[in-house]
Amino acid sequence: MAYTIGNAMVYTGDEFIREGYVSFEDRVISTGRMDELKSKIDRDAHGMLVMPAWINAHTHVYSTLARGMSLQFNPMSFTQILEQLWWKLDRKLGQVEIESSAYVAAAEFIHAGVSTIFDHHSSQNFVKGALPILKRSIVDVAGMRGIFCHETSDRDGTQIESIEENVDFFKSNHNEKSAGMMGLHASFTLGDRTLREVSKACDGQIPIHIHVAEGIEDELYSINDHGMRIIPRLESYGLTIPNSIYAHCIHIDESEANLISKNKGYVANTTQSNMNNGVGVADLEMIRSNGAKMVMGNDGFGFSPVFDLRSTVLGQKNLYKSPTAFSTSDLKSIIENTFELASNHLKVKFGKIKSGYAADLVMIEYDPPTPIDEKNFWDHLFFGITESRVNSLYVAGKPLMIDNEIKVFDEVEVRKASRKVAETLWKNL
Repeated sequence: MAYTIGNAMVYTGDEFIREGYVSFEDRVISTGRMDELKSKIDRDAHGMLVMPAWINAHTHVYSTLARGMSLQFNPMSFTQILEQLWWKLDRKLGQVEIESSAYVAAAEFIHAGVSTIFDHHSSQNFVKGALPILKRSIVDVAGMRGIFCHETSDRDGTQIESIEENVDFFKSNHNEKSAGMMGLHASFTLGDRTLREVSKACDGQIPIHIHVAEGIEDELYSINDHGMRIIPRLESYGLTIPNSIYAHCIHIDESEANLISKNKGYVANTTQSNMNNGVGVADLEMIRSNGAKMVMGNDGFGFSPVFDLRSTVLGQKNLYKSPTAFSTSDLKSIIENTFELASNHLKVKFGKIKSGYAADLVMIEYDPPTPIDEKNFWDHLFFGITESRVNSLYVAGKPLMIDNEIKVFDEVEVRKASRKVAETLWKNL
Protein backbone atom coordinates (compact mmCIF):
# COMPACT_ATOMS: atom_id res chain seq x y z
CA MET A 1 0.00 0.00 0.00
CA ALA A 2 1.31 3.44 -0.91
CA TYR A 3 2.58 5.73 1.83
CA THR A 4 2.62 9.50 1.37
CA ILE A 5 4.76 12.13 3.05
CA GLY A 6 3.38 15.63 2.57
CA ASN A 7 4.09 19.27 3.39
CA ALA A 8 7.78 18.74 2.71
CA MET A 9 10.49 20.52 0.83
CA VAL A 10 11.42 17.92 -1.78
CA TYR A 11 14.66 17.78 -3.71
CA THR A 12 14.11 15.19 -6.42
CA GLY A 13 17.63 15.23 -7.79
CA ASP A 14 16.40 17.33 -10.71
CA GLU A 15 14.14 19.96 -9.18
CA PHE A 16 13.29 21.54 -5.86
CA ILE A 17 9.64 21.62 -4.72
CA ARG A 18 9.03 24.11 -1.92
CA GLU A 19 5.75 22.55 -0.71
CA GLY A 20 5.58 19.01 -1.98
CA TYR A 21 4.75 15.38 -1.36
CA VAL A 22 6.22 11.95 -2.09
CA SER A 23 4.16 8.76 -2.48
CA PHE A 24 5.99 5.43 -2.38
CA GLU A 25 6.00 1.74 -1.63
CA ASP A 26 9.39 0.06 -2.13
CA ARG A 27 9.74 2.37 -5.14
CA VAL A 28 8.76 5.97 -5.56
CA ILE A 29 5.28 6.18 -7.11
CA SER A 30 4.94 9.91 -7.59
CA THR A 31 6.04 13.30 -6.31
CA GLY A 32 4.79 16.81 -6.89
CA ARG A 33 3.32 19.94 -5.36
CA MET A 34 0.84 19.67 -2.53
CA ASP A 35 -1.86 21.38 -4.58
CA GLU A 36 -1.59 18.50 -7.07
CA LEU A 37 -2.11 15.75 -4.47
CA LYS A 38 -5.54 14.10 -4.63
CA SER A 39 -5.19 11.69 -1.70
CA LYS A 40 -4.52 12.12 2.02
CA ILE A 41 -1.06 12.19 3.50
CA ASP A 42 0.20 9.58 5.97
CA ARG A 43 2.91 11.75 7.47
CA ASP A 44 3.17 15.51 7.75
CA ALA A 45 6.80 16.59 7.29
CA HIS A 46 6.08 20.06 8.69
CA GLY A 47 8.36 21.65 6.13
CA MET A 48 11.36 19.34 6.59
CA LEU A 49 13.57 18.49 3.61
CA VAL A 50 13.12 15.15 1.84
CA MET A 51 15.85 14.06 -0.56
CA PRO A 52 17.50 10.83 -1.79
CA ALA A 53 19.33 8.96 0.98
CA TRP A 54 23.12 8.87 0.98
CA ILE A 55 25.39 6.09 -0.26
CA ASN A 56 28.90 5.36 1.02
CA ALA A 57 31.08 3.78 -1.68
CA HIS A 58 34.03 2.74 0.51
CA THR A 59 33.93 2.08 4.24
CA HIS A 60 35.25 -0.29 6.90
CA VAL A 61 32.52 -1.35 9.32
CA TYR A 62 35.00 -3.24 11.51
CA SER A 63 36.74 0.04 12.43
CA THR A 64 33.72 0.86 14.62
CA LEU A 65 35.25 -0.84 17.65
CA ALA A 66 38.48 1.19 17.39
CA ARG A 67 36.93 4.45 18.57
CA GLY A 68 38.80 5.64 21.67
CA MET A 69 41.20 2.69 21.59
CA SER A 70 44.69 3.35 22.93
CA LEU A 71 47.71 1.47 21.56
CA GLN A 72 51.43 2.14 21.40
CA PHE A 73 51.41 4.20 18.22
CA ASN A 74 54.37 5.99 16.66
CA PRO A 75 54.18 5.41 12.90
CA MET A 76 56.67 6.98 10.52
CA SER A 77 54.94 5.82 7.33
CA PHE A 78 51.53 4.69 6.12
CA THR A 79 52.58 1.04 6.26
CA GLN A 80 53.50 1.49 9.92
CA ILE A 81 50.01 2.89 10.60
CA LEU A 82 48.61 -0.39 9.30
CA GLU A 83 51.12 -2.49 11.24
CA GLN A 84 50.71 -0.66 14.54
CA LEU A 85 46.93 -0.25 14.47
CA TRP A 86 44.66 -1.81 11.85
CA TRP A 87 46.47 -5.09 11.29
CA LYS A 88 46.61 -5.68 15.05
CA LEU A 89 42.89 -5.03 15.30
CA ASP A 90 41.62 -7.10 12.38
CA ARG A 91 43.53 -10.20 13.52
CA LYS A 92 41.51 -10.22 16.76
CA LEU A 93 38.04 -9.98 15.21
CA GLY A 94 35.73 -12.95 15.54
CA GLN A 95 32.01 -13.54 15.15
CA VAL A 96 31.03 -11.52 18.24
CA GLU A 97 33.16 -8.54 17.30
CA ILE A 98 32.03 -8.53 13.68
CA GLU A 99 28.36 -8.68 14.63
CA SER A 100 28.70 -5.99 17.29
CA SER A 101 30.57 -3.62 14.97
CA ALA A 102 27.95 -4.21 12.28
CA TYR A 103 25.02 -3.24 14.50
CA VAL A 104 26.76 -0.14 15.83
CA ALA A 105 27.78 0.90 12.32
CA ALA A 106 24.21 0.40 11.13
CA ALA A 107 22.95 2.67 13.91
CA GLU A 108 25.48 5.35 13.05
CA PHE A 109 24.77 5.16 9.33
CA ILE A 110 21.03 5.32 9.87
CA HIS A 111 21.38 8.44 12.01
CA ALA A 112 23.49 9.94 9.20
CA GLY A 113 20.86 9.21 6.53
CA VAL A 114 22.89 6.52 4.74
CA SER A 115 20.87 3.81 3.02
CA THR A 116 23.61 1.83 1.27
CA ILE A 117 27.24 0.97 1.97
CA PHE A 118 30.09 -0.67 0.07
CA ASP A 119 31.94 -2.33 2.95
CA HIS A 120 35.52 -3.58 2.71
CA HIS A 121 35.88 -6.04 5.59
CA SER A 122 38.97 -7.56 7.20
CA SER A 123 39.12 -10.25 9.88
CA GLN A 124 42.14 -12.32 8.99
CA ASN A 125 41.58 -15.02 11.60
CA PHE A 126 37.84 -15.28 10.98
CA VAL A 127 37.28 -15.43 7.23
CA LYS A 128 34.70 -18.07 6.37
CA GLY A 129 31.23 -16.80 7.24
CA ALA A 130 32.29 -13.23 7.99
CA LEU A 131 30.34 -11.63 5.14
CA PRO A 132 27.02 -13.36 5.96
CA ILE A 133 27.32 -11.97 9.51
CA LEU A 134 27.65 -8.44 8.14
CA LYS A 135 24.79 -8.96 5.71
CA ARG A 136 22.49 -10.42 8.35
CA SER A 137 23.08 -7.54 10.76
CA ILE A 138 23.16 -4.60 8.37
CA VAL A 139 20.73 -5.75 5.68
CA ASP A 140 18.39 -8.38 7.14
CA VAL A 141 17.93 -6.79 10.56
CA ALA A 142 18.82 -3.11 10.17
CA GLY A 143 17.12 -2.87 6.77
CA MET A 144 19.93 -1.11 4.93
CA ARG A 145 21.47 -2.16 1.62
CA GLY A 146 25.04 -3.45 1.44
CA ILE A 147 27.69 -4.56 -1.02
CA PHE A 148 30.26 -6.57 0.91
CA CYS A 149 33.70 -8.07 0.37
CA HIS A 150 36.49 -9.61 2.45
CA GLU A 151 40.02 -8.25 2.23
CA THR A 152 42.33 -10.66 0.40
CA SER A 153 45.97 -10.23 1.41
CA ASP A 154 49.13 -12.32 1.57
CA ARG A 155 50.12 -10.92 4.95
CA ASP A 156 48.47 -13.63 7.12
CA GLY A 157 48.30 -16.61 4.79
CA THR A 158 44.50 -16.62 4.50
CA GLN A 159 44.30 -15.43 0.90
CA ILE A 160 42.64 -18.55 -0.50
CA GLU A 161 40.01 -18.50 2.24
CA SER A 162 39.30 -14.84 1.49
CA ILE A 163 38.98 -15.49 -2.23
CA GLU A 164 36.54 -18.32 -1.55
CA GLU A 165 34.53 -16.19 0.91
CA ASN A 166 34.19 -13.43 -1.68
CA VAL A 167 33.16 -15.82 -4.45
CA ASP A 168 30.64 -17.66 -2.26
CA PHE A 169 29.04 -14.42 -1.11
CA PHE A 170 28.96 -12.96 -4.62
CA LYS A 171 27.24 -16.05 -6.00
CA SER A 172 24.60 -16.18 -3.26
CA ASN A 173 23.73 -12.47 -3.20
CA HIS A 174 22.21 -11.04 -6.35
CA ASN A 175 19.30 -8.88 -5.23
CA GLU A 176 18.27 -5.29 -4.60
CA LYS A 177 19.41 -5.31 -0.98
CA SER A 178 22.80 -7.05 -1.06
CA ALA A 179 25.61 -7.98 -3.44
CA GLY A 180 29.25 -9.00 -3.33
CA MET A 181 32.61 -7.97 -4.77
CA MET A 182 36.14 -9.38 -4.70
CA GLY A 183 37.93 -7.63 -1.84
CA LEU A 184 41.66 -7.00 -2.20
CA HIS A 185 43.80 -5.13 0.29
CA ALA A 186 46.41 -3.37 -1.87
CA SER A 187 49.00 -4.19 -4.48
CA PHE A 188 51.89 -4.18 -1.99
CA THR A 189 50.37 -7.04 0.05
CA LEU A 190 49.39 -9.14 -2.97
CA GLY A 191 51.91 -11.36 -4.74
CA ASP A 192 51.65 -12.58 -8.31
CA ARG A 193 50.50 -16.06 -7.28
CA THR A 194 47.57 -14.60 -5.33
CA LEU A 195 46.59 -12.26 -8.16
CA ARG A 196 46.55 -15.23 -10.53
CA GLU A 197 44.17 -17.04 -8.16
CA VAL A 198 42.01 -13.92 -7.84
CA SER A 199 41.90 -13.52 -11.61
CA LYS A 200 40.83 -17.14 -12.04
CA ALA A 201 38.12 -16.76 -9.40
CA CYS A 202 36.77 -13.49 -10.80
CA ASP A 203 36.81 -14.74 -14.40
CA GLY A 204 36.13 -11.19 -15.57
CA GLN A 205 32.73 -11.26 -13.82
CA ILE A 206 33.30 -10.21 -10.20
CA PRO A 207 34.26 -6.54 -9.76
CA ILE A 208 37.14 -5.90 -7.37
CA HIS A 209 37.23 -3.49 -4.42
CA ILE A 210 40.83 -2.51 -3.67
CA HIS A 211 42.95 0.21 -2.03
CA VAL A 212 45.17 1.88 -4.61
CA ALA A 213 48.15 4.15 -3.95
CA GLU A 214 46.87 5.25 -0.56
CA GLY A 215 50.49 5.58 0.50
CA ILE A 216 53.31 6.31 -1.93
CA GLU A 217 54.99 3.02 -0.93
CA ASP A 218 52.16 1.09 -2.61
CA GLU A 219 52.99 2.64 -5.97
CA LEU A 220 56.76 2.34 -5.45
CA TYR A 221 56.43 -1.35 -4.56
CA SER A 222 54.57 -2.05 -7.77
CA ILE A 223 57.11 -0.16 -9.88
CA ASN A 224 60.21 -1.55 -8.18
CA ASP A 225 59.09 -5.18 -7.73
CA HIS A 226 56.87 -5.65 -10.76
CA GLY A 227 58.11 -3.11 -13.27
CA MET A 228 54.78 -1.37 -13.67
CA ARG A 229 52.39 0.92 -11.83
CA ILE A 230 49.44 -0.47 -9.85
CA ILE A 231 46.56 -0.19 -12.33
CA PRO A 232 48.56 -1.68 -15.25
CA ARG A 233 49.53 -4.52 -12.92
CA LEU A 234 45.88 -5.20 -12.12
CA GLU A 235 45.01 -4.97 -15.81
CA SER A 236 47.71 -7.51 -16.67
CA TYR A 237 45.77 -10.02 -14.57
CA GLY A 238 42.40 -9.13 -16.10
CA LEU A 239 41.26 -7.48 -12.86
CA THR A 240 40.21 -4.07 -14.14
CA ILE A 241 36.66 -5.38 -14.29
CA PRO A 242 33.76 -2.94 -14.93
CA ASN A 243 32.18 -1.48 -11.76
CA SER A 244 35.30 -2.11 -9.71
CA ILE A 245 36.19 0.32 -6.92
CA TYR A 246 39.69 1.77 -6.61
CA ALA A 247 39.85 3.52 -3.23
CA HIS A 248 42.09 6.52 -2.55
CA CYS A 249 44.20 6.77 -5.75
CA ILE A 250 46.26 9.56 -4.19
CA HIS A 251 49.49 8.72 -6.01
CA ILE A 252 48.25 7.38 -9.35
CA ASP A 253 49.24 9.14 -12.58
CA GLU A 254 47.26 10.16 -15.66
CA SER A 255 47.80 6.86 -17.45
CA GLU A 256 46.29 4.97 -14.51
CA ALA A 257 43.28 7.29 -14.30
CA ASN A 258 42.80 6.73 -18.03
CA LEU A 259 42.92 2.94 -17.57
CA ILE A 260 40.31 3.12 -14.82
CA SER A 261 38.10 5.15 -17.14
CA LYS A 262 38.65 2.81 -20.10
CA ASN A 263 37.63 -0.18 -17.99
CA LYS A 264 34.56 1.54 -16.50
CA GLY A 265 35.84 1.58 -12.92
CA TYR A 266 35.25 4.09 -10.14
CA VAL A 267 37.69 5.98 -7.91
CA ALA A 268 36.45 6.21 -4.31
CA ASN A 269 37.58 9.48 -2.77
CA THR A 270 38.16 9.56 1.01
CA THR A 271 39.66 12.97 1.81
CA GLN A 272 39.09 12.95 5.59
CA SER A 273 40.82 9.62 6.11
CA ASN A 274 43.65 10.57 3.78
CA MET A 275 44.32 13.78 5.68
CA ASN A 276 44.10 11.97 9.02
CA ASN A 277 46.77 9.51 7.87
CA GLY A 278 48.91 12.28 6.41
CA VAL A 279 49.18 10.52 3.04
CA GLY A 280 48.04 13.41 0.84
CA VAL A 281 44.94 14.41 -1.09
CA ALA A 282 43.90 12.84 -4.38
CA ASP A 283 44.07 15.12 -7.41
CA LEU A 284 40.41 14.91 -8.40
CA GLU A 285 40.77 17.29 -11.33
CA MET A 286 43.49 15.12 -12.85
CA ILE A 287 41.41 12.00 -12.31
CA ARG A 288 38.30 13.58 -13.81
CA SER A 289 40.12 15.12 -16.77
CA ASN A 290 41.32 11.63 -17.69
CA GLY A 291 37.76 10.34 -17.73
CA ALA A 292 37.62 8.33 -14.51
CA LYS A 293 34.42 8.58 -12.50
CA MET A 294 34.77 9.49 -8.84
CA VAL A 295 32.49 8.34 -6.02
CA MET A 296 32.24 9.26 -2.35
CA GLY A 297 33.58 7.02 0.40
CA ASN A 298 35.04 7.60 3.85
CA ASP A 299 37.42 4.66 4.51
CA GLY A 300 35.68 4.02 7.83
CA PHE A 301 36.49 7.50 9.13
CA GLY A 302 33.19 8.29 10.85
CA PHE A 303 29.77 7.70 9.37
CA SER A 304 28.24 10.96 8.19
CA PRO A 305 28.71 11.72 4.48
CA VAL A 306 28.26 15.45 5.04
CA PHE A 307 31.73 15.72 6.58
CA ASP A 308 33.18 13.99 3.53
CA LEU A 309 31.29 16.34 1.23
CA ARG A 310 32.86 19.33 2.89
CA SER A 311 36.36 17.90 3.22
CA THR A 312 36.36 16.89 -0.44
CA VAL A 313 35.73 20.43 -1.59
CA LEU A 314 38.08 21.99 0.96
CA GLY A 315 40.82 19.48 0.19
CA GLN A 316 40.80 20.36 -3.51
CA LYS A 317 40.78 24.10 -2.85
CA ASN A 318 43.84 23.68 -0.66
CA LEU A 319 45.55 21.28 -3.07
CA TYR A 320 45.27 23.84 -5.86
CA LYS A 321 45.56 26.84 -3.52
CA SER A 322 42.50 28.34 -5.17
CA PRO A 323 39.05 29.20 -3.74
CA THR A 324 37.48 28.26 -7.11
CA ALA A 325 39.32 24.96 -7.66
CA PHE A 326 36.33 22.74 -6.87
CA SER A 327 32.68 23.77 -6.97
CA THR A 328 29.49 22.40 -5.51
CA SER A 329 28.50 21.32 -9.03
CA ASP A 330 31.68 19.20 -9.10
CA LEU A 331 30.56 17.72 -5.80
CA LYS A 332 27.13 16.98 -7.28
CA SER A 333 28.72 14.92 -10.05
CA ILE A 334 30.56 12.77 -7.51
CA ILE A 335 27.33 12.07 -5.63
CA GLU A 336 25.52 11.23 -8.87
CA ASN A 337 28.33 8.81 -9.77
CA THR A 338 27.94 7.18 -6.36
CA PHE A 339 24.24 6.61 -7.01
CA GLU A 340 25.13 5.19 -10.43
CA LEU A 341 27.65 2.74 -8.97
CA ALA A 342 25.11 1.42 -6.45
CA SER A 343 22.51 1.14 -9.21
CA ASN A 344 24.93 -0.95 -11.27
CA HIS A 345 25.57 -3.38 -8.41
CA LEU A 346 22.06 -3.73 -6.99
CA LYS A 347 20.12 -3.36 -10.24
CA VAL A 348 17.72 -0.74 -8.91
CA LYS A 349 17.78 2.97 -9.68
CA PHE A 350 19.04 5.32 -6.93
CA GLY A 351 19.54 9.03 -6.57
CA LYS A 352 16.24 10.60 -7.60
CA ILE A 353 12.81 10.97 -6.11
CA LYS A 354 11.09 9.96 -9.29
CA SER A 355 8.67 7.25 -10.36
CA GLY A 356 10.39 3.85 -10.46
CA TYR A 357 13.39 4.84 -8.36
CA ALA A 358 14.19 3.17 -5.04
CA ALA A 359 12.24 4.69 -2.15
CA ASP A 360 15.43 5.39 -0.20
CA LEU A 361 14.62 8.74 1.36
CA VAL A 362 16.17 10.88 4.05
CA MET A 363 14.25 13.57 5.94
CA ILE A 364 16.36 16.45 7.27
CA GLU A 365 15.49 19.18 9.77
CA TYR A 366 16.50 22.12 7.58
CA ASP A 367 14.79 25.50 7.63
CA PRO A 368 16.52 27.61 4.95
CA PRO A 369 17.23 31.21 6.03
CA THR A 370 17.54 32.31 2.38
CA PRO A 371 15.74 31.42 -0.88
CA ILE A 372 16.34 27.87 -2.12
CA ASP A 373 15.66 26.14 -5.43
CA GLU A 374 17.30 23.56 -7.71
CA LYS A 375 19.83 26.14 -8.95
CA ASN A 376 21.38 26.80 -5.55
CA PHE A 377 20.42 23.57 -3.73
CA TRP A 378 23.98 22.24 -3.63
CA ASP A 379 25.24 25.51 -2.20
CA HIS A 380 22.63 25.15 0.55
CA LEU A 381 23.77 21.57 1.01
CA PHE A 382 27.43 22.51 1.34
CA PHE A 383 26.98 25.53 3.57
CA GLY A 384 23.90 24.65 5.63
CA ILE A 385 22.14 21.32 5.13
CA THR A 386 25.34 19.57 6.20
CA GLU A 387 24.87 21.04 9.69
CA SER A 388 21.25 19.95 10.05
CA ARG A 389 20.02 16.84 11.84
CA VAL A 390 18.69 13.81 10.01
CA ASN A 391 15.20 13.18 11.35
CA SER A 392 14.10 10.05 9.48
CA LEU A 393 15.33 7.44 7.02
CA TYR A 394 13.34 5.17 4.71
CA VAL A 395 14.98 2.33 2.76
CA ALA A 396 12.94 0.48 0.13
CA GLY A 397 9.98 2.33 1.63
CA LYS A 398 10.57 0.89 5.11
CA PRO A 399 11.06 3.36 7.98
CA LEU A 400 14.39 2.59 9.64
CA MET A 401 14.27 5.74 11.76
CA ILE A 402 11.45 8.16 12.59
CA ASP A 403 11.91 11.36 14.59
CA ASN A 404 15.50 10.34 15.39
CA GLU A 405 14.42 6.98 16.87
CA ILE A 406 15.69 3.81 15.21
CA LYS A 407 12.78 1.41 14.63
CA VAL A 408 14.53 -1.75 13.45
CA PHE A 409 16.47 -2.70 16.60
CA ASP A 410 17.08 -1.56 20.17
CA GLU A 411 19.86 0.99 19.79
CA VAL A 412 20.44 1.36 23.53
CA GLU A 413 21.08 -2.37 23.90
CA VAL A 414 23.29 -2.44 20.79
CA ARG A 415 25.56 0.27 22.17
CA LYS A 416 25.59 -1.25 25.65
CA ALA A 417 26.69 -4.61 24.23
CA SER A 418 29.32 -3.06 21.97
CA ARG A 419 31.02 -1.33 24.89
CA LYS A 420 31.53 -4.71 26.58
CA VAL A 421 32.77 -6.31 23.35
CA ALA A 422 35.18 -3.44 22.70
CA GLU A 423 36.53 -3.54 26.24
CA THR A 424 37.37 -7.24 25.90
CA LEU A 425 38.81 -6.73 22.43
CA TRP A 426 41.13 -3.94 23.55
CA LYS A 427 42.49 -6.06 26.43
CA ASN A 428 43.44 -8.77 23.91
CA LEU A 429 45.38 -6.48 21.60
